[in-house]
Amino acid sequence: MPKKKGLTPEEELELLFLLEQEDLEKVSPKIERFREKWRIKLAKGGRAAGAKSWGIASLLIQRANSECLRIGCFREVQKSLEESSYALLTQTIQRLRYPGWRITNEYLQSPSGSHIIFRGLKDIRAAGQVKGLESFDIFWLEEAATISHESIKMILPTLRKDGSELWASYNQETENDPIEERLWNSSREDVLRVWLEPGAIDNPWFPDVLQKEMDEDYARDPDEALHTWGGQPRKQGQRSVMSRSAIRAAMDRDIPKGKPKEIGADIARFGDNKTQIYMREGNKVVLHKEFAKMDTQFIAKEIWQIANQDPSVKIKIDDTGVGGGVTDRLNEFGAKVIPVNFGSSPKYKKKYTSVADELWFNFEVDEADIPNDPELMQELSGRQYSYDTHGRRKVESKDDYKKRLGRSPDKADGLLLCFYEGGSIIMSEENRAALAARRNR
Repeated sequence: MPKKKGLTPEEELELLFLLEQEDLEKVSPKIERFREKWRIKLAKGGRAAGAKSWGIASLLIQRANSECLRIGCFREVQKSLEESSYALLTQTIQRLRYPGWRITNEYLQSPSGSHIIFRGLKDIRAAGQVKGLESFDIFWLEEAATISHESIKMILPTLRKDGSELWASYNQETENDPIEERLWNSSREDVLRVWLEPGAIDNPWFPDVLQKEMDEDYARDPDEALHTWGGQPRKQGQRSVMSRSAIRAAMDRDIPKGKPKEIGADIARFGDNKTQIYMREGNKVVLHKEFAKMDTQFIAKEIWQIANQDPSVKIKIDDTGVGGGVTDRLNEFGAKVIPVNFGSSPKYKKKYTSVADELWFNFEVDEADIPNDPELMQELSGRQYSYDTHGRRKVESKDDYKKRLGRSPDKADGLLLCFYEGGSIIMSEENRAALAARRNR
């Protein structure tokens, strides 16, 4: 460490200690968001993704060391302290070099007066001990994928102190985990959602030995590895339109840009939905943007800017609902707009029941290069299909998908619109003339 002018040796040592302490208290970048003020903070991902449990334990001990808090660390079932986060928190106190903590076989207590307990929620429900938790500041649900509906229903109204927070960390087990249905997929605006990706992407301390294990698992059993490391639900529905392994390959694929340049946009209709816009050059997706609570005028201008105001770029819009307003505005700009109504009649009626079927079943996932996005993975792999009376495959409706998973597959629909080859182009005579002039330059 370079010597600071004017510092005594004692001051240099103190500064060195403070810098080392600051480094010890760092957590992975996405988990740093748990320092923000939110009623509910959720972190999910696969093994060692973002060092989520390690980082959350560090943040809890840091706060407990400087404030006077009551913290409950819960699992659905806890038969002994060995099955709790007790060991992790104890090790964290020692790693952070915090003196003066009282460590017992039942609880942890900080010099500032913080008190940390460890319990099983199933036992709390059975014993009717909820009243004793009403004055707590933080509940941490570890392995929250196994927390039951009954436990979540119990703890949310119990955590009632002003400024109190619910923290949860987990690797999703199924598409219908209670924590997913009740909180992650809810429309609540007081929820921080942190989705952590595997390996060194979100974990700066990811060791080489784990990287080798992860690579081996992906090579041996890609679907299981997507759960273990990638944080995807353990089992995919037997009638999923696309397999996770094919989607994973598309996300890992790196191909050069090509032609044509096209844009797909799924326009938000409701307050909890987001407008999703994708642009591809050939089979390579080169851009993705999402917007929440923006009007059709703003969205139309944004799409036109993404197209570089080029009328040769095909822009495919989900034309149902408010999407029609975006289509109209883009047409006024001179854009080459293709309105797509998912429920309308398909081009090949003998093969498909609707445009939505064409959109999903004709996507060449084995040739595409798409963004590495856990939410996109979940939406593409989660959409299921059935058969009609004529034996045609029929993709499930958005409403049915939303009932199962708690949110609409807007990212997937926006992406697939980007690759869709059907639909009729809307252009005014003036726009056609402008496009012809541009081509003849």
